[in-house]
Amino acid sequence: MAEAKPKTRTVRIARPRNADGVGMFCIEIDGKGQFYTFCEVRCEIGGRGFALHRSGQGDLYHARVGAPEDTSCECMGFLRWGRCKHTAALAALIRQRQL
Repeated sequence: MAEAKPKTRTVRIARPRNADGVGMFCIEIDGKGQFYTFCEVRCEIGGRGFALHRSGQGDLYHARVGAPEDTSCECMGFLRWGRCKHTAALAALIRQRQL
C-alpha cells in the first residue's frame, strides 16, 4: 500500500482588514483555496480571539490563538484532534506579522 502524500498547505491575506477590522484570508490545501472573512474579537481568557466565516458557507467559527493552552477553535477538527487549519493559519499570519 502506498504512503499517503502529506498535504501542502499555505495561507495568505486575500484582502487586508478594512476600517472596521474585517479582512479575508485564503487557506490553500493542495492548490484548492478556501476563503475566510475574519475579524479580531475581544478575548478575556487568553490568546487573541477571531471570528471566522467561511465564504460561500454558513460556517462561523470562533478561534483563539496564543500559547498552546490559549489556542482553541469551535470547528470539528479542533474538537476532535486538538488542532485545526484555522488556528494554524491564524498563527502563521501572526508569525508573519500580517495580523
